[in-house]
Amino acid sequence: MKIFLFIICSAIFVFHPVPEEGGSNLTLLFQGIERAGGTVRLAMYGSKVDFMLEEKAMLYNFKVDKKGTLEVVIENLPIGSHAFAVFLDENNNMVLDKNLMGVPTEPYGFSKEPPSKWRLPTWEEAVFEHRQSGKAHVVSLKRWALF
Repeated sequence: MKIFLFIICSAIFVFHPVPEEGGSNLTLLFQGIERAGGTVRLAMYGSKVDFMLEEKAMLYNFKVDKKGTLEVVIENLPIGSHAFAVFLDENNNMVLDKNLMGVPTEPYGFSKEPPSKWRLPTWEEAVFEHRQSGKAHVVSLKRWALF
């Protein structure tokens, strides 16, 4: 119940038209959480032209209470094509921290595992079809590593 209330209270919604079909719940299971604390920050995109434009995303924040995994539900997500980018904001500064070379220093992930860690994924590499509530969409939060 706490997580449900947190999702409702902390979700920031940017206008996004709901298609005629309506929406359904999307369950996300974040894996690879190394320690309690911080916030999982997720940006959900509903089209190729909006992909990776934060001002066009539906933004969600989920508090991390324990290490291991975190399961959350995004309620009434419009049916259709979506992609998301996510990171674990370990120090709660609202940004994905990076080193001097621009490499992320906090765990991150996408709606699908990208084929290369040397660049951002394209819409086609990250897109998934959301149809109905069902099994959880598993997301691995990983730190960037050379090997």
